[in-house]
Amino acid sequence: MSDKKTLTSKLLEVSKAIKYLEKDKTNKMQGYSYLSEAKIKETIKKAFEDSGIIFNYSTESVREYEVSPTSKGTKQFCTIANGKYSFIDVDSDHELNGTWFGSGTDTGDKGLYKAITGGIKYVLNTNFLIPTGDDPEKDDENGNGKATAKDTPKPKADPDAQLKRDLMEQYKGDAEAAKKEYMRILKERQQKLEVA
Repeated sequence: MSDKKTLTSKLLEVSKAIKYLEKDKTNKMQGYSYLSEAKIKETIKKAFEDSGIIFNYSTESVREYEVSPTSKGTKQFCTIANGKYSFIDVDSDHELNGTWFGSGTDTGDKGLYKAITGGIKYVLNTNFLIPTGDDPEKDDENGNGKATAKDTPKPKADPDAQLKRDLMEQYKGDAEAAKKEYMRILKERQQKLEVA
């Protein structure tokens, strides 16, 4: 009988090694705590190295479309990316593969990085069931199970939300075509305002 470990047994070792990761960063703009990419990578990298596992990913598709501007009127773009990931056993070269998806909204050039980071964080957190203290079913201070206004940031109204949904449906999920039509409509609106 061989004493070599399989990839799945090594992945179980990684899962056992990570008991809990405390959120280490705060988004000051929206007022919530989160687990940083750096902390996830630092923890999982060590567990992977100890078990002889390499993590690899590739980005296969990227789409970007304009969303409602910020409260200051700055343009914002949502980037949606997806690709493949692999857990590779260094001893046997055996692989376990999957697909990742992520999205990120930004006013500059960081949307793609946010999408990739979010997608990879989600893959690692969910594959290894890493607890971070989130509990969507937690009762509020009154014990009624409802989130309080303090806990839940209020979403900003997007006057074109329905139009965007309709365009995505009309173009069968093709974000690029929907974005193009949305931009045409915005331009047409602007021209009407200039004439009026």
